[in-house]
Amino acid sequence: MIAGKAMFVVDAGEGGARNISLMGLPNPRIRGLFLTHFHSDHIDGMGPMMLLRWTASGNESPLPVHGPEGVEAVIAGFNAAYAADNGYRTAHHGTTITPPVAAGAVAMPFAMPTAPTAIYEADGLQVMAFPVDHRPVRPAVGYRFDYKGRSVVISGDTAPSPSLEAAAKGADLLIHEALQPKMVQHLSDRLTAAGRPQTGRIMHDILDYHANPAQAADSARRAGVRMLVLSHIVPPLPSRYFDAALLDGADNRFDGPIIVGEDGQYFSLPVGSRAIDRGSWF
Repeated sequence: MIAGKAMFVVDAGEGGARNISLMGLPNPRIRGLFLTHFHSDHIDGMGPMMLLRWTASGNESPLPVHGPEGVEAVIAGFNAAYAADNGYRTAHHGTTITPPVAAGAVAMPFAMPTAPTAIYEADGLQVMAFPVDHRPVRPAVGYRFDYKGRSVVISGDTAPSPSLEAAAKGADLLIHEALQPKMVQHLSDRLTAAGRPQTGRIMHDILDYHANPAQAADSARRAGVRMLVLSHIVPPLPSRYFDAALLDGADNRFDGPIIVGEDGQYFSLPVGSRAIDRGSWF
């Protein structure tokens, strides 16, 4: 998320820092990271994110990581795990390139919101957090970014959520997670038939705490957003030929464009315009 000259990241999954570099975006410019929840696939890229923002960056303070209560323990764990590595790098490269005061991350906790609540405001950007339904995972939030009349909402992981729809009212862009239940149930059935019932059970269990594409489209319609981007696609698709099977008619439930997200895409919302420009950096 880039607002003016400030760059922010939502969640830190594996490969996130690498993708930022591949897109030609400078990791040192990351002003803050916002965590939606603490599932491993949303935090397991935290180490590289901290490292790439720190080394040879000119930053004089650690990476701020905003998140609901509990983020303190997550960040303390990553800082402890990387403490030795940080020391090695400073000893090798010196304090100018790897200053100890800027190593790691610092937790910026906020109370779990019960409604859209502003948790960050600076330089014309407002970030609101709102509750989502990812039970039994608690806390779990989504975020709305508003900057100079343009707005982006990121769902985080959630089943259909009235609070998300309330937070997304009138937004330009809704980035919503999506799980295709027919595909996942087929995977569950085949894994069980192949003698892997425990893995099959895991695939079955995830059906109840994610939204499917049709539900995401319904939320986008009720919220009155202008464009819907499906992200966190489950299961991952091997090619664009599977997009129609993923959507399974969801594009008939929302009048705006529905984009199946993939790594490297960008969406640009020019200030003073209603345009949403898009392309790919990969």
